[in-house]
Formats: sequence, C-alpha cells, structure tokens
Amino acid sequence: MTRSHISGILLTAVLLVVTASSAFAIDLGGHDRDGTVFGLTLGYGWNSIEFTPTGGTTLDSGNIGTFSGGARIGWAPSDYFIGSIGFHGWKKSYYTLNYTSTSASLYHFILDGAWFPRGEGFWIRGGIGIGTLDFNATAPLARDSLIFNESAMTLLAGAGYEFRVADEAAIGFAYDYIYLPVGDFAGFTDVTSTSHSLSLSINFYIM
Repeated sequence: MTRSHISGILLTAVLLVVTASSAFAIDLGGHDRDGTVFGLTLGYGWNSIEFTPTGGTTLDSGNIGTFSGGARIGWAPSDYFIGSIGFHGWKKSYYTLNYTSTSASLYHFILDGAWFPRGEGFWIRGGIGIGTLDFNATAPLARDSLIFNESAMTLLAGAGYEFRVADEAAIGFAYDYIYLPVGDFAGFTDVTSTSHSLSLSINFYIM
C-alpha cells in the first residue's frame, strides 16, 4: 500500500468522525452502558501483504481491496469503557501478474478495550490477539508458487462514532488498523500484513 493510499484512508476516517460529531443531534436514545454488549461491523478494507524471500528482495501483494466484517461480545462496566472479545476477517481471490490464481484471507480473534472520553458518541480503542494469514499464489511452475498459512500475535487500533438510535441499540462508523507480523516462515525471512478498514458498526446494549 502506497503512502497516498494510507493518507487517503486516514483523511476519509477523520472526515467520517467529524461528520458524525456534527450530527450529534440525531441521537434518539440515551447513552447508558452497563452490561452485556453485542457488536457487528461490515465495511470495506484496504489490505497489503509483504514477504521477503531468504536472500531476496521484499515482495508486496499490492493493495487488496475487499469487503470485511466482524462480530464481538463484551461487557460495559460503565458509560466510558467496553471490554470485548471479537472476530474480524476478510477473504479475496484475484489476479496477479505471473500467477495463474491468487487468493488471500486474514482472520483475527482480538481482545480489545473501547474508551468513550465523554461517555457517549466518539470512541477510541486498542487490542491484541491472534491472527491467521493464508496466502496462495499459484504459478505455472510449482516451484515458483507462493503458499503459506501461519498465525501470530496481531495488534489493533481504531476510532469511531456511534449514534444511539434506541436505549439498547446504536449505529455508527468505525475505522480500524490491524497489523500482523508473521515473521519467519517457510523460506521467507519476514512476512507482515496490514489492514485498514472503514465500517458501519452496530452495537446492542443488554442492560
């Protein structure tokens, strides 16, 4: 992913948050949080995989744009914080030069915490978990194919804004950055994956 891609994504995320903040008046429900939380996200992600063959030059998958989604369950001890465990992932088959077929998928199980500085609306979050990267690029000659499947610790950072549409439901926007450093694996000295996603988020508060 190029610097211009990242800058555009970050700018879009900031604009979404600012727009949501200016529309605060449309909230229809209260902002109490104290109990179980169920969350869903559905959006679009910009993903990149980099891998360095032993003694070779780093290769980049380029920008892999695809739909992504996830779900989580957690607990809100107060209006200002939600702790949760969740799942996030994406999968795509696409064409790349010199390969007859290419497919990639990335799945994460993440423990995260979301903080609402004002107890409503805007939130930021961070998390840590386990991610699994599955990449398969089939070449005309089997020896030139790139195939690996590996799991490693994954890191999450994100921000967003939610509008309370009922006492027990909220809809909003979310931006997430997920980094997965796989490390050494099967002939590669370094494999990493980065994902940027913009999503529609839905939370259900069971109090």
